[in-house]
Amino acid sequence: MSERPTRIARGAKEDIGPSTNIALVRGHLVAQPTVRVIDRHQRATTFDLATLVQGRRVVVPVVALNLDLPVIRTGDEVVAVGHVRRRFFRTGARTQSVTEVCADAIVPASRTATVENLFAVITKRVREARTAKLAKRVGD
Repeated sequence: MSERPTRIARGAKEDIGPSTNIALVRGHLVAQPTVRVIDRHQRATTFDLATLVQGRRVVVPVVALNLDLPVIRTGDEVVAVGHVRRRFFRTGARTQSVTEVCADAIVPASRTATVENLFAVITKRVREARTAKLAKRVGD
């Protein structure tokens, strides 16, 4: 998984200790990915994955920033790993938001060895997060 620098949210402190935001989605590609150029140096690829949760179809929006996608087609089973984020944007005079998975890695489910390695990395991160204690911020 890539280690990209991220912007710190307003009001957050950079070194307050470990926290956990891990998302893993395995589902079928609903439609072909859409690529948008945000500026000269940033490319956003968005797509939806259809999953089953308690027997019901749930569609999860996924965005990949500056990530080269494997060759995937509508209906292919895909594994996406990253974190959940809520993004705000303006449409005309209104501000809207979307909650999406910001992918660090995207792998076709047919690549079983790569998927197994991805699951091993996630398992290690979850194990580390489970044993780590959150540091309290000064003033809390």
